[in-house]
Amino acid sequence: MPSALFTSSLLAAADAVQHRVASRLLDGFAEWWELPATITAGVVVAAIILWMYRRDAAELSRPLGVVLALLRLAAVAAVALALLDVERIAEHEIVLPSRVAVLVDSSASMSLVDQAVDGVAAELPRNRSQEACQILDEGGLLEALATRHEVSIWRFDADAEPLTTIPLAGQGSGSAVGDADPPTAADAPSADAAHDWQTGVVPRGYETRLGEALNRVLDREPAGSLAGVILLSDGGNNAGLDPLAPAAALAKAGVSLQAIGIGSDILPANVRVADLIVPPRVFPGDGFAVTAYLQQQGLENEPVRVELWEQAGDPGGGATVVGGRLLEERDAVLAADGDLTAVRFDVPGLATPGRRSLVVRVRPPAADRSAADDIQTTGIEVVDRVTQVLLLAGGPGREYQFMRNVLDRDPSFAVDVLLGTAQAGISQDARRILAAFPPSDEALADYDVVVAIDVEWLALEPLVWSRLERWVARASGGLILVAGGINMEAWLSDERATPLRGLFPVELRRPEQVSLSGNDSKDTPLQLEFTRDGLDAEFLWLADSRAASAEVWGEFPGVYACYPARDVKPGATVYATTSRPGGSVGDPERVYLAGQYYGAGSVFYAGSGELWRLRGIEDAAYERLVAQIVRHVSQGRLSQGAKRARLLVDRDRHPVGGTVQVRLALADEGLGGPAASWATTCSVIGPEGELLTVPLAAEPGRPGTFQGGFVVPREGTWRIEVEPPVGSGEERLVRRVQVQLPDRELARPRLDRPLLEQLATRAGGGARFPGLAVWTTADSAAVAAALPDRSRREYEPGVADPVFKQRLNAAILAAAAGFLGLEWIVRRLAKLA
Repeated sequence: MPSALFTSSLLAAADAVQHRVASRLLDGFAEWWELPATITAGVVVAAIILWMYRRDAAELSRPLGVVLALLRLAAVAAVALALLDVERIAEHEIVLPSRVAVLVDSSASMSLVDQAVDGVAAELPRNRSQEACQILDEGGLLEALATRHEVSIWRFDADAEPLTTIPLAGQGSGSAVGDADPPTAADAPSADAAHDWQTGVVPRGYETRLGEALNRVLDREPAGSLAGVILLSDGGNNAGLDPLAPAAALAKAGVSLQAIGIGSDILPANVRVADLIVPPRVFPGDGFAVTAYLQQQGLENEPVRVELWEQAGDPGGGATVVGGRLLEERDAVLAADGDLTAVRFDVPGLATPGRRSLVVRVRPPAADRSAADDIQTTGIEVVDRVTQVLLLAGGPGREYQFMRNVLDRDPSFAVDVLLGTAQAGISQDARRILAAFPPSDEALADYDVVVAIDVEWLALEPLVWSRLERWVARASGGLILVAGGINMEAWLSDERATPLRGLFPVELRRPEQVSLSGNDSKDTPLQLEFTRDGLDAEFLWLADSRAASAEVWGEFPGVYACYPARDVKPGATVYATTSRPGGSVGDPERVYLAGQYYGAGSVFYAGSGELWRLRGIEDAAYERLVAQIVRHVSQGRLSQGAKRARLLVDRDRHPVGGTVQVRLALADEGLGGPAASWATTCSVIGPEGELLTVPLAAEPGRPGTFQGGFVVPREGTWRIEVEPPVGSGEERLVRRVQVQLPDRELARPRLDRPLLEQLATRAGGGARFPGLAVWTTADSAAVAAALPDRSRREYEPGVADPVFKQRLNAAILAAAAGFLGLEWIVRRLAKLA
């Protein structure tokens, strides 16, 4: 049976009906000896008939004896024909068209814009991904292929998936493959279809797994009809299988690989500010560190000077103008190609509260060919308020004790505690020890973050649950929920706890379905497996970069419990799961770290109170994680700007090609009056000054909350703005996100010509490298001509013709009766018994 990927080939293939006459008896023979035995039996019967007539007609003339024998043989033959059960079957001839798979690299390195290396440096108007699309679309490659092949378009980076299938030209949805009519303009793919696949190949992958992509294409595409694979990539394979092995498998299957190298393998000498690490908020007078990462090509071991400048206000879109106050200068020596040079600035502190722009500029050597990437800017907010934290716990577990100590020692936090098992007069390392939950909405509004560790919610009034829900949804509260095995079961079974259950980003299992540990061995920890979102979430980083953080988390031994979930709620983000024995990767029971926006607030969830085990690596790792999570969920409360509206983003740093989720939340007083006219669109200003308008749709079931998203196709600082209503007296809402190339994609950005040539040679194909030249229709025709036509025909048997069988059986019966009757008449005339 053909795979689902080429079912469309069957639907669009030409049907030619032909008839075949067959015997059900002979077709039913299963053993090799059955047909010879049947023939032998027929020969024996014929021999017996001839021997009998030779004796009976001994006194008759020879011709008469022959006639009688033939009549008897004819009657027996008619009976044998009836036993053969002959029928006429209609067969459908199905023509399967030849197939070509087009693999388009969608990793983040395809977002790079190559530069001319001779003459004056001048950037091309398109990045590598757009160059690939130009070759396929405007360059006519898809059109050239569609004259003889069906074309499936794939995208690949860390994984691979098919995007669309373009039918054979002239075939449409049901035209015959063998039509001789030439293709017309109407046969070309629609504009919508072209837009869909071009959207799918937008660079966004954090690594390139070329070997897995080739394997997946070979596995999913129809065997026998696949004529070739066309690969459009810069060849920057940096993870997974060695792609030479799948290339050999393609050659064995007779599938040609045509590689088209995108990009330049001779990069101009250049140094650039690749990334900038700055804390989003600091307190007046507190020192902080700024780390700039430089990347060079062709300038190894060159000395450079790096400057850090402070400017008033937010960084705007477009080119940055260096000015303001010079904070510090440092000298650095550039590392080898592909490596990053870290330059650290220790800023003693900024005195005045408000928004600031920090600009890092590198003064490059004379050989540097591009000045546009020598500067990078980002924003920082100087806040003069302490984050107010309410820490709740059902009992004095280790997570509670260590988290309380971290928050109490950090001067940027003020922590009050409410411990369920605490006795009156107990001593705690906290600002205040509460005897009860805040009694009103106004009292709860004094806090920015609530941390709840396995709380005995049934000991509190049900009104508390609704108050907490309103505080999160309408007052931008930050909530951290930590599951436990002592008090969870009691309140989960209480129907009044619906508002509380709604705050969790996962649907928790009810008590009768719960086994907290789920681990067969108490001595074997469950390893944490981070999702892509978890690896990209900077507030979960235990080091300054994604790769370094992954190494630290790799030393974490794991946890021993994870409260099972029934499902992950829509819109929630899973950051980490546990490697539960016998569980599948998509099993929601394995969710350990997750988060979601809830109205104007942010919620973070942990499946058990065991993050304190990070102290086994080092105390600083746990302290850093706690501070970052608390600051992450409090972003809505601490952001300055409008009083009746808040602008939130899912995270402050994104990889190239990632989707930035934006949320606009209006407070209660913002739902009517002047604030009700807040715009439901936001403006996005890119690093080169490009302007996008992103619509914000109302979130179902959450009045006053609007959400939207956009893809960031290039690195740099992106600024998001929402204008306040005219005459409202509110400030413009502003958020910034920093976009950078993933570490692996950043390391070796040049075209890997040798790898693409090896792949093409191993698979019996060819490689082309257009470079900075314009791809023409002649180039497309040459690539298409190198691929054979592997269309093939198959026959699908239909239903037997019942009328034919009835008529044939009637004719056989009449013939047998006629031969026997004629034989009897002749015998009577010849006076035989």
